[in-house]
Parts: sequence; C-alpha cells; structure tokens
Amino acid sequence: MTMIILEGTDCCYKSTVADKLSKELGYPVIKGSSFELAKSGNEKLFEHFNKLADEDNVIIDRYIYSNLVYAKKFKDYSILTEEQQRAIEEKVRHKAKVIYLHADPEVIKQRIQERGDEYINDRDIEPVLELYREVMSDAELHTYSWDTEQWNSDEIVEDLIQLFE
Repeated sequence: MTMIILEGTDCCYKSTVADKLSKELGYPVIKGSSFELAKSGNEKLFEHFNKLADEDNVIIDRYIYSNLVYAKKFKDYSILTEEQQRAIEEKVRHKAKVIYLHADPEVIKQRIQERGDEYINDRDIEPVLELYREVMSDAELHTYSWDTEQWNSDEIVEDLIQLFE
C-alpha cells in the first residue's frame, strides 16, 4: 500500500511527475487540494482529505500541505486545524511518501510567464515558497525533496521508482 503525495508551488512539475509516475506504476492520479475546495468550508475540507487518506496505491497531486500554504496566503480560504492535520498525518503515516518539488523563485516566475496561471502571479511566488518551507519543515511525515531547476521530471520519476522498489 502506497500513497505518493506531490507538494510544491505552481510550475514545479507536480502534474508532470504525477502523470509519468502514473504510467510507470499504474496508480491513478487524484487532485487532492484546490482553490475551489478551499472555499467549501473547514468541515468539507477535512472530510475530503480524510476520505483521501483511505486510498491506496494512488498519486495525490497536492494534499494537506498545499491547503496549509495557500489558505495562509489567501485569507478567505478554509484551512485545516493543527489537530486535523495531525490526525490525517497519523492516518497515512505507514503508507505516505511525501515528495516536495521546488525551484528558485526566478525560475518559477519564468515558468509561470511561459505557461500562464489564473490564480498565482509573480508577486505571490516568494511568499508562497516561504510558506512551503515553513509548512514542509513542520510536516510530521518523512519528506523527499527535489529542486526542479537541477532535476528534470524524467530524472525525478526515475529516482522515485528506485526509491519505491
């Protein structure tokens, strides 16, 4: 039983790595956290994340840590309480592999300009990265980290496959 959780700011290859891992492992990709979900209220948010915690052999593209980052940045979003976060972490502790993908702010800004993004703009990148550093350092689950400026998505997937063998 494995749950692969991909975390990190926009334009750090989360969805690309998720799709490639899905093809390699045969696991479905589930969108775990979203701006729409964060507008649904704390109870629904916790219920959603708690239900996802029951899944096995899945890849989750953004999970509780993204919620904690973006809800702190955008104050009108619902956020998990610390008790809810710890309860979910405890539930998935034996099966979760948390992968944190990141890059230098200037690299992310350039990627966003190339790709475009309806939610995040250049001004948001550095504060969001700082929040990720804070939230990920407080995570109680073991976390693997890759700098996507140094590693491309194929190299990250290769490393992850070896890690999970």
